[in-house]
Amino acid sequence: MKTTTRLAYGRILAVAVLLTPGLSAACSSGSGSGGPTVAMLSPADGAQVNPPFTVKIQASVPLGPTGSGKHHVHVYFDNNADDYTIVESDSGEILNAPPGEHTLHVSLRNANHSPAGAEAAVKVNVGAGETTAPDTGPNGY
Repeated sequence: MKTTTRLAYGRILAVAVLLTPGLSAACSSGSGSGGPTVAMLSPADGAQVNPPFTVKIQASVPLGPTGSGKHHVHVYFDNNADDYTIVESDSGEILNAPPGEHTLHVSLRNANHSPAGAEAAVKVNVGAGETTAPDTGPNGY
């Protein structure tokens, strides 16, 4: 009978240890940072852009060419994640963009193009292209 009591007590203790968050957390390892991050510094949310325009990115991991093993960023419009521009540094040029209001996405990617788990997006209004200032004449008006 004592053996049964000890066995039952041991099972209860094991269940208590597994269900106590403080004890299980104390046994885990890792920084708890939640993984890499990415932010779009430019263009700002709601910006008017005309192609070509520059996208400025801030990532918590080094960016570089895919062949280097470093992360890179996919930049795309709306939900067209398969139609992207690769940015391998903290800025990149978007040469073509559909006119109108769109959501511009940046997605942090591993060197093999798989998602690294960090994304950001802003709303932009894309114009028809580069605009030139009207001819103001020799006196500037």
